[in-house]
Amino acid sequence: MSETNNNLKIICLQENLIKGLQMVNHLAGKNTNLPILNNVLIEAKDGQIILTTTNLEIGINCKIRGKIEKSGKCTVQAKLITDFVSLLPKDNVILELKNNRLTIQCVKDKTTINTLGSEDFPLLPNINKKNSYTVNANDFKKALRKTIFAVSFDSTRPEIAGIFLKIEDKKAILVGTDSYRLAEKVIELKNSSANNNLIIPADTIHELLRIIGDETENDINFHIDENQILFEVNGTELVSRLVEGNYPDYKQIIPKNTNTTSELKVSEFVQAIKKVSLFCKPGINDVKINIVKEKGEIVLSSTSDQLGEGMTILNSNIDGSDNEIVFNYRYILDGLNNISSETIFLEIIDNKNAGLIKSKQDSNYLYIVMPIKQ
Repeated sequence: MSETNNNLKIICLQENLIKGLQMVNHLAGKNTNLPILNNVLIEAKDGQIILTTTNLEIGINCKIRGKIEKSGKCTVQAKLITDFVSLLPKDNVILELKNNRLTIQCVKDKTTINTLGSEDFPLLPNINKKNSYTVNANDFKKALRKTIFAVSFDSTRPEIAGIFLKIEDKKAILVGTDSYRLAEKVIELKNSSANNNLIIPADTIHELLRIIGDETENDINFHIDENQILFEVNGTELVSRLVEGNYPDYKQIIPKNTNTTSELKVSEFVQAIKKVSLFCKPGINDVKINIVKEKGEIVLSSTSDQLGEGMTILNSNIDGSDNEIVFNYRYILDGLNNISSETIFLEIIDNKNAGLIKSKQDSNYLYIVMPIKQ
């Protein structure tokens, strides 16, 4: 069927239309090589109104409620239609396609937008739903946020530029690392069809978190099919390629036996680090942590030839021996800011091996930081 005969006509509330457009609009960018990728596909078929965008790596489609008077489809510039519909009154919006032009009418507003042929819009892959999983939306959102911050930005190492998801025995283990620090979170799955290992790109995780938004009550279903993953979130579907390659054997760097364990209040530890970090060497961000068991004290310090020296002391319950280690303070703060706990355990072997931060209230979360070797 040619576009000129494809007389799409739908009616929906402005609130429903703008919510759907804002859900998918984010993915449509300024693509000069393929202008069709800057568009949103509007499709009315089988009693459903579906909005779709893609950047070829990730695709999103969102179903919205409305009345279909004529089935059909077209594509229009995503940013333009989203900006326009956001300014319309909260009333019924009529979208009608005639001769490659989409007319949008609402109360006294009426505008016409040029379209591009929907036949050129890339098809999203059909995902086989054989390997399917269900997880609580709130649990999954928290787990993603507690790990995504540690993921690498290095495009030359794609295997760590995403979240590693290991599924075994109805548990999901999520891991993020950039080789200098690592975060791991374990959550329960409500349903699991098979054990699996995969790497989800960081961009996909950020899109998924945006789609989940404040959604906490409902479950998220996801399906894994070869090198693709499909997430279903409250009427919106996100499909993405997976990262090819093998994730590093990160278990090797998790300390199994440590020499010193210190118990610290997160708020006090954060404040202490911020104070002494003002005197770090530029570009090194080094903060020295000296643990003195006999006094039950942790001494934090940093020295700059230009600025001077900062030092502060925290009281702590300490098990094991005296110890000292130097960390990049930014990595420590990142970990502490993602621990939903008032108290943590800082576990250290020596100044050459990774330090381990554990939440006292959440045994399913850990954070590892490599030391700065002096």
